[in-house]
Amino acid sequence: MIRVMKMIYILVDDNRIKTHDPYELVRAFYGNSKINIIGPDSKETLDKLSETIHISLQDEVYKVSLLRNNILVDFEKMSYPGKDFFRGDGASRNNTVKYLIYRLLSRNLDTKPPWGILTGIRPVKVAKILMDKGLSQENIIEVLTDSYLLSPDKARLIADVSITQKPILDSLDKNSYSIYIGIPFCPTRCFYCSFPTLIADRNNDIMKEYVDSLIEELEDTYSMMCNWHPNTVYIGGGTPTSLPKELMSKLLFHINMRFGGIKELTVEAGRPDTIDREYLELLKSNRVDRISINPQTMDDNTLRIIGRKHSAKDIVEAYRLSKEIGIETVNMDLIVGLPGENRRSVGETLKIIGRLEPDNLTVHTLAVKKGSEFILDREKYEITPTVEIQEMLRMASEFAKENGMIPYYLYRQKQIMGNFENIGYSKKDNPSLYNVSIMEEKETIIGIGMGSTSKFYNKLDKTIDTLANFRSIREYMERLSELKSRKRQKINEIEASWSKLYLDT
Repeated sequence: MIRVMKMIYILVDDNRIKTHDPYELVRAFYGNSKINIIGPDSKETLDKLSETIHISLQDEVYKVSLLRNNILVDFEKMSYPGKDFFRGDGASRNNTVKYLIYRLLSRNLDTKPPWGILTGIRPVKVAKILMDKGLSQENIIEVLTDSYLLSPDKARLIADVSITQKPILDSLDKNSYSIYIGIPFCPTRCFYCSFPTLIADRNNDIMKEYVDSLIEELEDTYSMMCNWHPNTVYIGGGTPTSLPKELMSKLLFHINMRFGGIKELTVEAGRPDTIDREYLELLKSNRVDRISINPQTMDDNTLRIIGRKHSAKDIVEAYRLSKEIGIETVNMDLIVGLPGENRRSVGETLKIIGRLEPDNLTVHTLAVKKGSEFILDREKYEITPTVEIQEMLRMASEFAKENGMIPYYLYRQKQIMGNFENIGYSKKDNPSLYNVSIMEEKETIIGIGMGSTSKFYNKLDKTIDTLANFRSIREYMERLSELKSRKRQKINEIEASWSKLYLDT
């Protein structure tokens, strides 16, 4: 049972500990309580009615103590290094502290978060590190459960995802890159959305200028990446199909003209109220082989609550039409933890989706994102209990298995409810290459458009550098030349490092 306190303090005495890590782990135990971190040099006075987790180090022995109202309740301690996390010194120290926190709080709060001490948003990376160290699948699971304190099902899950992804990631060479194109327009703004979305029917006058800017940025990408080869293109949003057909046609024509050899072209068509037969035929004729039609839920009342203008019936009709037209792969997104929903609601949604037999299924856990209506007016909404979310995720996992799908990518978000995860499932041999690439950060991704982010991955020295485009549509379009110049500089730096390496050898 999770205790709700007036204030939770994390008192850290060692400057080498990254305070973000213990913060995220403590939040998994205390839910919505306010948590305050106090570093070694802070002079802040503790609230008398507080609960404090005190992290101290003496003679290379870490000690984590739990105090209530300034009275010691319990503690855990361990010599460093007392556990093998197969990581460097910095990460191992953080993991040691988190290990002690987890042991201490799980004993005193009578709860065991299933993700153990993993606080990052990409837990599959840990399994890959262990795989690269030469550990077998069973050894990886053993380390994840013993040292990282994952539940056995979560440990096996990320081990399985790692194995599924391995041939995809191994096939990427140093010159491979993908492109993400952001379309910021939507019919309405969903209550959980934190992206600076623009309502489509209020911004028709700016769409043409925006698409022209996208094409200019794509043209520059084609030019600057002449020593690379494109792998995939993903058009996301927002809702890309909010664009008028003629503008989408113009954008797709340019993509196919410049990047015709790609392995995968995806367009998010998440809102069924933005697509019809003519629009789907346009996508099909322009070599789009993957789309998303995203129900989130098949409950009409919930759809209204979250800000959708369509019905569950519209989703079914859009899906059937897309398959009739011949779209190869259709993904469907669900969100568990939506206000007022329970396992029965999710069961009904899965039953309806099951009749459609989607090629891919992505199951998200609702996240409380800064800037969303949800976080601003949270008291308006009924919050789903953690145990209910856990059961919903289990139901979705069973559904995927029964329908011949395997998990192929997984990530976690900050402020995700219940400290759970988002999982992508696919039919055998049909995963989204782009989703694997963007989550595992083993390929350069060039972000095109307002609010998109480029990730420059240097495969030779395994470094990642990022560059974000402006989040204002006007600023993006007016300062596009500046963005192009900064991207070219990043690519030139990577290519210069390759030349230096070859000269050195």
